[in-house]
Amino acid sequence: MTNHLKGLLMSFIGVIILSPDSLLIRLVDADSWTVLFWRGLLMSIGVTILLLFTYRSKTIDEIKKIGRGGLWIGLLHGVMTGTFVFAIMLTSIANTLVIISISPIFIAIISWLTLREKASLVTWLAMIVVFIGIYIVMSANFGGKNLVGDLFALITAILMGFVFTLVRKYKTINMVPTMSIGGIIAALIALIFAPTIALKPEAIIYVISMGVILSISFSLITLAPRYMPAAEVGMIMPLETVLGTLIAWKVIHEAPSSNAIIGGTIVVVTLFCYAWYSANLASKEQKQKSNFDVK
Repeated sequence: MTNHLKGLLMSFIGVIILSPDSLLIRLVDADSWTVLFWRGLLMSIGVTILLLFTYRSKTIDEIKKIGRGGLWIGLLHGVMTGTFVFAIMLTSIANTLVIISISPIFIAIISWLTLREKASLVTWLAMIVVFIGIYIVMSANFGGKNLVGDLFALITAILMGFVFTLVRKYKTINMVPTMSIGGIIAALIALIFAPTIALKPEAIIYVISMGVILSISFSLITLAPRYMPAAEVGMIMPLETVLGTLIAWKVIHEAPSSNAIIGGTIVVVTLFCYAWYSANLASKEQKQKSNFDVK
């Protein structure tokens, strides 16, 4: 199996496994802080188990390698976990997933501001179209109670931009351990504010499933860019928006609004086309570099 195929499989499997995540948050049927506590704790435990299984006696060394940059990623990941939970609780699943799907655009903006990576004209055009789509999604909630949830989803997308920009900055380091740190941070914050950490008996299976899903899917998605261009991983990520919305529609009958369908279609199609263009551009640049090295 080639590295590219390995990365492709990691991305697809990771996104497909992640798709029911939003639904599980709803099915737990508990206070947002309570859900956040169990989500963070079980994600941290799950990732730690995967690290121990993969690296065994070298697990501590892998954790130490993340350094100060990894600690920042872990902190941001913990806060991002919280904003995502509140977004799911306060607005529709479709709105949340559509808004969060624009994180690649925030990665481009934040990379331009912090890493001085110049954004191309195509990137700027994609940003404009995507933000038009997000405006359409959110416009139906202006002045409504769901607007707060939409804003939490937007904050989540921005935080994802910072997280993945830092991951790219430290791309030579395995940053999977940061998810374990982020989970613990989320759980500790939630423990302060949660009215109770007790769950209904029927909710236990949902939070356990959530922990397993997050541990496996995020690990695969984080590792995939090591084997294929990050832009190609970006082509696959919008699949979660579609699958997650359809699963919620089927199981809890939460039909997306017309604004979510129109705006979501604009966002997903634009992101896919942008990622496809970026992947082709990266492939051409790689071939040119290889030809130059041969000469």
